[in-house]
Amino acid sequence: MPVPVFEPEKFDQVIEAPESFRQDAAAKKLSVGAIREYYGAILQGIDRSIQESSFWRKEERFAVLVEQLGSMHLLAEDWDSYGAPAPSRQSIGSAKLAVEKFRLSQLLPSIVTPSAEGGVSIYFSRGSQKAFIEFLNEGDVMVARYGKDDEPNVKVLRNGLQDLNDQAIQEIRDHLGAGA
Repeated sequence: MPVPVFEPEKFDQVIEAPESFRQDAAAKKLSVGAIREYYGAILQGIDRSIQESSFWRKEERFAVLVEQLGSMHLLAEDWDSYGAPAPSRQSIGSAKLAVEKFRLSQLLPSIVTPSAEGGVSIYFSRGSQKAFIEFLNEGDVMVARYGKDDEPNVKVLRNGLQDLNDQAIQEIRDHLGAGA
């Protein structure tokens, strides 16, 4: 995927477009086709700006999630005062790799958090639909999907992170529905 580039002159063109168009139309007596083409180009520029802005907001959010994962190694045993084990370096590393897979798939998690079971959890939430992936310190990886109107679906990924493939990611996306 090409990296979007911010082009300030495009925004200036959009701001100056109405006056520029009036001058062009008066001077050249533009046809309806030329008017449509001119405004079409402006609308494409605006659409591209919106897409790039959304892309960068997601990229920023993914960077924050990775940073949060990186700081989890600082947690001590009993971090929740209920005896929870601290996340292991292995579970944190696996969760970071999973977040990168989600970034490449443009599936943005809602939150990453240490697991009370010992490990790391990555949560997704869209309306009443929820999903999470838990990377346990012992190496097990579980995926759970649930919602207000469905039975919970819990699956153990037998091959760990290797089983978090495009199909598993698509199942989470489908469960979450529109906007995921």
